[in-house]
Amino acid sequence: MQLRSLEDLPDLTGKAVLVRATLDLPIGYHLHSPMAALRARRLEATLGWLLQRAARVTVCGDVAVPGSDPDPDRLAGVSRTVESIAPGVVMADASASIEDPGAIEYLVASHDVFVNDSFQWSYLPLPSLMVPPSRLPSAAGRGLQHDLEMATALLGEPERPFVAVLGGDNSLLRLHNLQGLVLRADIVVVGGAMSLPLLQAVGKWRGGVAGEFLAECRAVAGLGKRVRHEIQLPTDLVVTRPGGSVEVVEPEAHTEGDVVDIGPLSALRFSEALQQARTVLWCGVLGRVGDPRFAAGTRAVAGALLESGGQRTIIGGDSLVSLFEADDRLRPGIDVVSATDPLLELLKTGDLPALSALRGAQ
Repeated sequence: MQLRSLEDLPDLTGKAVLVRATLDLPIGYHLHSPMAALRARRLEATLGWLLQRAARVTVCGDVAVPGSDPDPDRLAGVSRTVESIAPGVVMADASASIEDPGAIEYLVASHDVFVNDSFQWSYLPLPSLMVPPSRLPSAAGRGLQHDLEMATALLGEPERPFVAVLGGDNSLLRLHNLQGLVLRADIVVVGGAMSLPLLQAVGKWRGGVAGEFLAECRAVAGLGKRVRHEIQLPTDLVVTRPGGSVEVVEPEAHTEGDVVDIGPLSALRFSEALQQARTVLWCGVLGRVGDPRFAAGTRAVAGALLESGGQRTIIGGDSLVSLFEADDRLRPGIDVVSATDPLLELLKTGDLPALSALRGAQ
């Protein structure tokens, strides 16, 4: 996973440098998420280094999901944020998506050097990430390097036991990458909405998961048994009934209502798994932590992790990072990955399209 770093670039004095960034950034004084603030700090490190070398820097990127219609107000706010963290940097015209072939060709033709500082989108073969390295001397920015250093530690020989925790609501995308985690981690803990398709796959939940995806979940469960890497699922769940009542039930006994948290017995089991771990990857919360009533499971497991100490811990996801920050518990030894989906994809496949493009750059 060796990539050219900023220090490997030629003399940048007077050179036009194009930086592909993740532009999910805080606007003005409003830090709309801790992950956005994190990305801004890491982008600032890249831009500051380039400006100190007398480079002429242009930042490009989509202000929303790549390919979506641009939002002029959002673009204006992001431009102000970039100017505030790195005065002198120019924002590329984003009236049209930079994934348009004509737009990225124009940017490549008018620049001398390319820097990829967008780990978040590097798992997609986007033109803005694939075309510039084929034409220009290229390197990884500080943010991309930081995330890759964490990923490399997990790809190699992490200190064991290695425990991975998956939560959050983005179950379909993340569970497609679960096989990579099952092969690499000694224990995979799955909670929140993420656990429901797997509970259904092993016959402990009456859900409505599509047939093809359910077959994939069954294959993951079978893989865990074959390689003797345990997949821990909730043994009790907190649900809200249609009438508004809140109950703790076993998955098999669930008949109606929304699952909003793991139950106390599951929190205890998950905590025990993390307390014995030497390496921890935790992506996403285990309940709807926006409501304090349903944050108990995630808080209990987080508390057990912090009390044990000494692990190499990587966390990701807005809600999870917010929970740790709110309790002032982001202690040394806990690191934050700027985006979880590319990390999970990297653990599954061993590479990402944009990283491959960077390795093949001039």
